[in-house]
Amino acid sequence: MIVKKVPTSKVAAPKSKAHNVRALADYIAGPHTGGDGETVEHRGALNLLNIDHDGQVEEMIDLAETARRSPQPVQHWIMSWREGEQPTPAQANEAVAIFLDEMGLGRHQVIYALHRDTKNCHLHLAVNRVDPETERVVTVNNGFDHEIAHRAIARVQHLQGWQREDRGLFVARPDGELERSQPRGEHGRQLSSRARDFEERAGERSAQRIALEVAAPIIREAGSWDEMHEALGREGFRFERKGSGAILWIGSEAVKASSAGRECSMSALQKRLGEFSPSLSSLSPTLPEHVPQSIGPVSPVWDRYVEERSRHGQERVAEREHTAQQQRDEWRCVLERHRRERADILGQSWMGRGELLNATRSILAARQAQEKAELRDQQKVERADLQKEHGIFLIYRDWLAKTSPDLADEWRYRERRPAAIEGPTFEEPAPRDIRAFSAVVDGWQVHYHVTGEHGTPAFTDRGKVIDIRDCNRRESVLAALQLSAQKWGTFTVHGNEEFRRLCAELAAEHGFKVANPELQQAISVERDHLERDHLHAVHERPPHRGVATSLAEAYRLHFSEVSGQAISGNADPSRLDAEVAVRLRVTGHHRDAIARAIREGAAIQRPGEERDWDTYARRAVDFAFSVPGSQLASHLARQREHLLMVEGRHLERVLESRLGGPLQFDR
Repeated sequence: MIVKKVPTSKVAAPKSKAHNVRALADYIAGPHTGGDGETVEHRGALNLLNIDHDGQVEEMIDLAETARRSPQPVQHWIMSWREGEQPTPAQANEAVAIFLDEMGLGRHQVIYALHRDTKNCHLHLAVNRVDPETERVVTVNNGFDHEIAHRAIARVQHLQGWQREDRGLFVARPDGELERSQPRGEHGRQLSSRARDFEERAGERSAQRIALEVAAPIIREAGSWDEMHEALGREGFRFERKGSGAILWIGSEAVKASSAGRECSMSALQKRLGEFSPSLSSLSPTLPEHVPQSIGPVSPVWDRYVEERSRHGQERVAEREHTAQQQRDEWRCVLERHRRERADILGQSWMGRGELLNATRSILAARQAQEKAELRDQQKVERADLQKEHGIFLIYRDWLAKTSPDLADEWRYRERRPAAIEGPTFEEPAPRDIRAFSAVVDGWQVHYHVTGEHGTPAFTDRGKVIDIRDCNRRESVLAALQLSAQKWGTFTVHGNEEFRRLCAELAAEHGFKVANPELQQAISVERDHLERDHLHAVHERPPHRGVATSLAEAYRLHFSEVSGQAISGNADPSRLDAEVAVRLRVTGHHRDAIARAIREGAAIQRPGEERDWDTYARRAVDFAFSVPGSQLASHLARQREHLLMVEGRHLERVLESRLGGPLQFDR
């Protein structure tokens, strides 16, 4: 789950409290909410006396307006679930109650609704921070309310069994107590939200990321100011003093030097290198133009996007300059014509006709003012048309969706943060030969690439942490675990559930010592499976299992095994159903059969849940055939024989070899 507070727009015209509350509440839970693929499946409110929507809104407005010094006391929060997770209305109500309680707003007014779009479920909340008893605005955690919101999300995940996000700030211990997933500042500087937003929009590395990944190691290794300036200059960077601090020029964009790390700040560098000495080339500060670099694995259409965006920008600038020049010429012509008119009319002799002169001046001025107003409005329309025709170029995600929906899905589900293996101590990274991988030393870190492949490394050794970019490839994860075992012996893995499950499989198969408490049961279960499979291979007898006589029975058999293998013991059933749908896909079932299996099997197993089982099953199937579902299917493909055995269909291997392909199972 993720949580986000929607900030008040700094660009739009300010709204009154009443207008803000009405617009927000109507958007969240109004009678006409929805559309564009989004539906409202549950509405609710807490601590409000009225039961109808309009009455609740008026009640919230009345209380909000008692806070005279707060411009907007009602906040908009969003909680979002992962694709494949489908909360019930009861779970949505519980999530709201947990959120308010953790924020210390348990008795405050809130209007909320559970929205679903084609991909995710998300809960919108309009929270009134005005205390209904004291009529004072409550400031949560001295304004640092995001931290408390992350605590609330961690508690909801623990109690309801949702999958935790890799970037989550808090994790729940088995006893329910919360602790920070990583101590503050342990991994150094992180990208600012502004830089992350830029990368999401443009699809390219931000200047701050380049400063962190390229400039920072250069600065750390420099032994003098001249050496640092020379090394930065070779990369097209420049370091300059600004006020009491410093800035780094990445091409034509400046970033604060301290954003690359504390050791890159002016004060830290002067302590290490002595009094600041400017670069000798600072008198000619021309830097090479920054070349856009893809943030993730290079897409086959990335160069085309950059070219089209650049061409659009050039055309936009040229059109704006042409229009501006044309409009300046029009104004010059009008002003010159008006000047001549005044000279011709008023330059005559008006002796003895003073009243007529005054009237003529007034009429002439009025007509010329009208012409200027008309020209001004006409040019305003021209500029608006130009903005519409040559507006801002599409952001990368939208451009991909228009060009190739499949590539857009790959971009959306890319690994924004690599999976990681963490050791107990820092060890200076050094190249280590891991058979099919080649090591490339890059300053203080070592990149490992699959031999013969170029581009993004499969994983990177950063001393105490090994970041795994290629976490969906079994060979890359195995090599990273081998490196970790060689360095530390015992280590901890971080990442999504699929990655941790793969690590559990490899740990059971190769004897790695993984320290994660939540993985010990999964490793033990996997070892039992390996031992059982080995015994069956020795005796050449398949294990005795039940045979699925219906789709509902196939669902039950898979659900039973998935629930036993779940890393988190209290995983929500909708998460498990999503994996069951993927398993059924791997064993050869088509979409309609999978939907029927989920619809019939889940309804029989959990009759107390208030769900539209047809819609529920369809969404589980949509996940199974989505990008993350396909990634999981690729991981499970190597276990296809075992999955067929779960359904009692293990003899189909013989039939498949005779028929030339997988069988379709639809009973």
